[in-house]
Amino acid sequence: MLANEILPRIPEKFLLNSPNKKNDQLKTSQPLTQKPTESEVILLAKIKQLEEQLKQVQAENKKLKIGKEKAEALAQQEKQRADNYQHQLKVIVGTLKQ
Repeated sequence: MLANEILPRIPEKFLLNSPNKKNDQLKTSQPLTQKPTESEVILLAKIKQLEEQLKQVQAENKKLKIGKEKAEALAQQEKQRADNYQHQLKVIVGTLKQ
């Protein structure tokens, strides 16, 4: 998309706070200075709780990923070891048949 397709041609039409609505601007800024309502306090506490849970889950996820990577590396090592033993056994069997 071109910038002129996204941006309005007449910016005044898209002002969020038009000059004739100064009273509304004052009203919307007033709640910022007031104490939060009980429901806002509850919601903020819930948000903080969820953020903490998210951090814990992310930390656990990271630990599990590291554990998985270690287990996969160990499994690969064991597979290589088993393949090596199998090859050695084939060589031994081949020499015994001669």
